[in-house]
Amino acid sequence: MAQHTVKAYDAKLNKTIFDIKHQRTFCMIKPDGVMRGLIGEIVHRIEKAGLKVVAMKMLTPSEELVVNHYPTSDEKWITRLGGKAKSGLDGLSLTAKEVYGTDDEKELGENALRGLIQYMQSGPVVAMVVEGIQAIDMVRKLAGPTLPFKAEMGTIRGDFSVDNPIVANVEGRSIHNLFHASENPTEAEHEIKLWFGGETICDYSLGSDEIMYCKHY
Repeated sequence: MAQHTVKAYDAKLNKTIFDIKHQRTFCMIKPDGVMRGLIGEIVHRIEKAGLKVVAMKMLTPSEELVVNHYPTSDEKWITRLGGKAKSGLDGLSLTAKEVYGTDDEKELGENALRGLIQYMQSGPVVAMVVEGIQAIDMVRKLAGPTLPFKAEMGTIRGDFSVDNPIVANVEGRSIHNLFHASENPTEAEHEIKLWFGGETICDYSLGSDEIMYCKHY
């Protein structure tokens, strides 16, 4: 193999390893998590997993910020949101039409979105950028499934939230599930730019980095 080819290969490999180890994701403690005093517990779980918080702030988001945060113009996403509402009826003898007045997933999603926008403005949130190996997947694993009653014990939602989509939708509100985490790299990039664009994202090392990620033999 030519020397320049080897160098190019090594550079590509080193960049890939660096990107994996320093992947960044956006996550947020929602108003119910803040008001229940769970900020410290949630941050502790993130850090205990070996990830690090490289940016953090508390604010009450504007309607514009919330609307831009979610893909509100994406019909597929809205329909998927409605599908989650319907899935809350799994195993019950009730139909979506009986509970919600419609079984159309797009309409259900639009109703859920209105409640979500109101919910996200109901109090302060804590927005964070988290960095570390496979940070996107790791934070979502720590969070647990979106619907609290489907989240396993040991996850943030499984341990601390008990809400149900049927109750939430009948009461005309969003489900209270404490926490948000980016689903994929594209979403993470968009959300970090939206919430922290132009702001300082810190670069520092953890004392545990050498123990967790360096060869000792």
